[in-house]
Amino acid sequence: MATNRQKWPDNLVIVRHGESVKNVEKARVDQFDSNKLKLDITERDMDIALSEKGEWQAIATGKTLAKRPKFDVVFISPYVRCRQTADLIIEQLGYSPKVVVEERLREKEFGVIENLTKKGIAKFYPEEWERRERDGKYYYRPAGGESYPDVGLRVHSFLGTLTREYREQNVLIVCHSVVVKMFRKLLERMEEKDVLAIDETHEVSNASVTTYSYENKEEILRLKEYNKTFY
Repeated sequence: MATNRQKWPDNLVIVRHGESVKNVEKARVDQFDSNKLKLDITERDMDIALSEKGEWQAIATGKTLAKRPKFDVVFISPYVRCRQTADLIIEQLGYSPKVVVEERLREKEFGVIENLTKKGIAKFYPEEWERRERDGKYYYRPAGGESYPDVGLRVHSFLGTLTREYREQNVLIVCHSVVVKMFRKLLERMEEKDVLAIDETHEVSNASVTTYSYENKEEILRLKEYNKTFY
C-alpha cells in the first residue's frame, strides 16, 4: 500500500572533525619540509587526537549548532578526533541526544602509503605512485587501502539506515573530509569530475558544517550550506 511518509530525516548536518595533530604535521611538512618522505606520526590513525586549535574549533561549532533545531541522534566515526569533536559539540548543545558510534563513517583507509608524503610514495612504492598517477585521486586504491568509491559504498549503506530508522528526525554526523564529500556525491548524484572539482576548489575545512534539509515537494534532501565555519 502506498504511503506519503517521507523517507529522509528532516535535517542532516555533517561536521568534519576539528584540526588534528596530524593535520598540523601535514601543514608543517608542506610549508617547511617539502623533501620529507614520511610524517612524524607514531599513533594509529584512529588514535590521533585533536590539536588545541581543533578543540576550540569544535566548541565554536557546537555553540552555533546549539541555536538550531534539537538533534535526535548524533552519529560519530570511531576515530578519536571525531569522538573528541562530537563530545565538545554536545557539551555546547545544552541537552543530550542519542549518540551512535558508526564504523561506516570512519576515515578513508590509505594502506601501505599511510603517513607517506608524495615523495615518500614515489621512493618507497614506485609502482603505487605509477598507479596513482594513472588512476587519478578518485579511483586510485592503494594496496591495503580504499578508493573514494570504496568509501562511497560505506556511506551508501549508512544512508539506507537513515531512511529506514531515522525518518523525520534531525541527525548530526561527525566524520572525515572524504566521507563528507561522499555524502555530497550520493545525495547530489555527482560524478567523478564533480567530486574532484570540490577537492580542487572547496576542500573540507576542519569543524566545518554541511547541511541538508528535506524538501517535501521534490521529496529529497536539499543542500543548504557546504563547508561553513563558525570560528
